[in-house]
Amino acid sequence: MPDELDPLLLRWFAQTRQPLIDAQFTAQVIAQLQHTRRRRLRLSLSAARDLTATILAAVTTGIRAPLRLRHAGLLAIAAAAVTLWTAVQSF
Repeated sequence: MPDELDPLLLRWFAQTRQPLIDAQFTAQVIAQLQHTRRRRLRLSLSAARDLTATILAAVTTGIRAPLRLRHAGLLAIAAAAVTLWTAVQSF
């Protein structure tokens, strides 16, 4: 559909000599836009809340999953020792 105005439609509006937009139509459009903004804000807040919950669930799963392994405690102690030793060596 082209973006150009239909010449026949413009001629009909010109013949009736009525404005293209009236005050009631404008008020309806503005009211709809305000309603859309509120809905968009609610959706944005909902999306942010859901994203935060997803990130927290992923981090929790990432921490808890290795701890369910058989020698996870030993692995955690070894990792902490290596981290501490690296920190001491950097001084």
